[in-house]
Amino acid sequence: MYTVVDRSDFRIVHIAIERDHLHLIVEADNHEALGEGMQTFQSSAAQRLNRAISLATGTKRTGKVFEDRYHARLITTPTQARNCISYVLSNWRRHGLDQGMETMFWDVDYYSSGPSFDGWTELDDSPFLYPAPDYPRLSVCRPKTWLLKVGWRKAGPISMRDVPGPPR
Repeated sequence: MYTVVDRSDFRIVHIAIERDHLHLIVEADNHEALGEGMQTFQSSAAQRLNRAISLATGTKRTGKVFEDRYHARLITTPTQARNCISYVLSNWRRHGLDQGMETMFWDVDYYSSGPSFDGWTELDDSPFLYPAPDYPRLSVCRPKTWLLKVGWRKAGPISMRDVPGPPR
């Protein structure tokens, strides 16, 4: 089990694990909190990944896991927030990783915080989150800012079927 990075000044509220990188949506009180929070996350993730790789291979793995720094983008409007959430949670569809998953209960990316997202259009009338069959949900923090909590909804719904980005 692992601990979510949840400080009073920094929270990871959405995550998607891609093949060679991560997408995160975080809330930070200021630039310093963002830098310290990301450093804490990268260090903790590297320790845990190195430990898992060591156990799987039988060879001790140490060192850096993240080659470069993060790329921060400030989200200031409901439209930006809505599009960013959709992009992070549905990026797997953009890359075609959903192909062949339609009949296997893969409506959302289980390698993202999508199963814990309460804003899917398909769940509007449901008191429950998306049912993730026999798969542990990635732990994230609930958003505290208006923009990521409810403000994004002003820009329109997010469907589990959305493919983010410009048309291909």
